[in-house]
Amino acid sequence: MTMILNEGINHECKLCNQMFDSPAKLLCHLIEHSFEGMGGTFKCPVCFTVFVQANKLQQHIFAVHGQEDKIYDCSQCPQKFFFQTELQVGRLIVPLPPLL
Repeated sequence: MTMILNEGINHECKLCNQMFDSPAKLLCHLIEHSFEGMGGTFKCPVCFTVFVQANKLQQHIFAVHGQEDKIYDCSQCPQKFFFQTELQVGRLIVPLPPLL
């Protein structure tokens, strides 16, 4: 089951502790973490198109690529991600319920 994060609630980046007011802004920020040290360009992990802004890459991914193009599989749940950073912090953003 996927949990939906609410707008207006503070969403914290677990990598740098920066706060965001929406899950979309946090996701865009996480994309930026994925490309740190790469000269300010953002390359699509699916088709390798290059963008100069992380939000343009995010828009491209949502408009062009679907669920089947996600390349990082979570070993704890059925979710898939476009970026390794999303996978690494995904459980910290929406923790899975404890196993019984």
